[in-house]
Parts: sequence; C-alpha cells; structure tokens
Amino acid sequence: MRREAEALIAVGWAMAVLAGARPSNVIAAPPATTTRYMSTTDSDTLYNLGCSQTDESGAIILDFGQPWFDGSSYGTIIFGSITFRSIDDIENAVRGFLSGYYLCGGSGTMRLAVGTSNYRGSTGYGHGQAWAQMVNRVNDFIASPPDWSDREAARGASDIELDWNSVTNSRAWVDGYASAYVAASYFYNYGDAAGCPPYGSCNNGWTQEDVWYVSWGAPPAVPVPEIYTLGTAREWYRISLYGYTNHGRAVQILGTLTQWAAAGFCCTNPPDVGWQQLMDLLNADSRTVQTIPYSTDITWAN
Repeated sequence: MRREAEALIAVGWAMAVLAGARPSNVIAAPPATTTRYMSTTDSDTLYNLGCSQTDESGAIILDFGQPWFDGSSYGTIIFGSITFRSIDDIENAVRGFLSGYYLCGGSGTMRLAVGTSNYRGSTGYGHGQAWAQMVNRVNDFIASPPDWSDREAARGASDIELDWNSVTNSRAWVDGYASAYVAASYFYNYGDAAGCPPYGSCNNGWTQEDVWYVSWGAPPAVPVPEIYTLGTAREWYRISLYGYTNHGRAVQILGTLTQWAAAGFCCTNPPDVGWQQLMDLLNADSRTVQTIPYSTDITWAN
C-alpha cells in the first residue's frame, strides 16, 4: 500500500466485511475535528488552540490562506488582516499548535495539515517545493527528543479549487511539492471538483484527470474534499470512479471537509451528513467501495 489513506481505509473496510455489511451501513461518522481559517501566526495563540483540541483525533487543517511570494520569501496572505506571513512565520505557528496539542496531555492523535490554496497567484512550483520542505522540517520537530510522534504528525495541504487558478499553475504547485517531500509528508487536497461530472465538464478548463492528479495521482497527494452539499458528494464519487475506470483503482478518500461552523451552522452540510453522503455514494458502487476514516469541519475562530 502506497499511502496512509489506503492503510487506514483497508483496516476500516476489513472490519466492515467481518461485520457482514458495507461500511456505510455499519460505521457511524467519525467525530469531526476542528479545522481553521487562520488569521494569526502568533505562537502563543496557536499553542492555546492546540491545547483546546488536544482530545480531538483525526485530520486537522490550519488554512493559512493564499500562496504568496513577497520578493524574497514564500508564504501566504492570511485571513482577517490580509497581510503576508512567511513560511518561517507559519512554521513557528504550527510548532506552537503542535506543542499545545501534545503538552496539554489529551487523548487525541492527529495529522496536522498545514494549508494554503491555489487562489490566484502563480507561485507554482517554487512555492510547492518550499511548502514541502517546511512540512519536512515540522515532522523533524515532532520526532526530535522527546519525540511526540505517538500522537501527532504533520502533512501539507492545499485548498485546490478549479475556479481559482489554471490547471498549469495548480499542477505546478503539486509537482513542486512532490519534488521535495520525504517519508510521510503527504499533502491533502481539501478543494473542490466544481462542475465536474455528473454535472457536465469541470470548470475553468479542468478535467477529471487533472482533479485526479492533484488529489491522488501525484505521489504525495491524498484527498480530503469539500462535501458542502449532496452535489459536491456526487462530483467526488465520480472522481473516485474515474480513478477506477481510467487508472485501475478507485481514489481513496481520507476524509471529508464541511463548513458547518464557518457558515454559521446553517445552509450547508453538517459534518456527519457530508461524510454520510459521500460514504453512501461510494459504497453503492462495488468499484468504489471504501470507508472514510476522517471528518473535519472548518471554522473562522482563532
């Protein structure tokens, strides 16, 4: 098995088979973790956030916003103040979150995904490469004495949305990341498949092949897609099926991302509903049968 997603899913599916039913009929939605749009890189604030989530288990994404290059450093434009933060600033903040999560002594185990997006800009290959190098360093930090790897690990992440940028720029970022990541420093695509089948052609010149590549085809890529509505669940079921019919294996979904908290607990899928929608679609088709280990919901709270 080439990736953590496959290992986790295999365990869940084996349990379901032993129970004599498909996963969607026997497995309840996992408790949703708290993912955040970040408006600060203050390490003390991040420490307190990590401490507040120390009993949560699964994938947690910290979304630091739009990728950027300020002329000398790669980084992002964060939410809220809409100001530049360098990769060094972000790495420091992430270390604060990891410290709070571990040292506050909870019961959780997590994959902390350090997020950006493909929103505008053409930072491309160089930004992806620098992002992977940062994630590698964060994993080294976790494993250094006293070694916190029993409860946490770091991943990269990008909110890759089809209307936000071209295929060329978006794939270049993924290729840059792939050029520099080591060991288990995978990255999660927590974006969309807007306009893709069953609703027509994918938006903005993208194809299902492109979505497959940035989510699963590239060596470090693992999908944690936005499942905000039943329509988005249908699009991602078809991406998984595309993997089966065109590449010999269904795309394995690591987790679902919802925006229930960010949307004010209104008018979009709650986390358990988003997870169940995609599970039901995947498991109604023998070619895409799987279970989804994680669920996470995004908030503006920092």
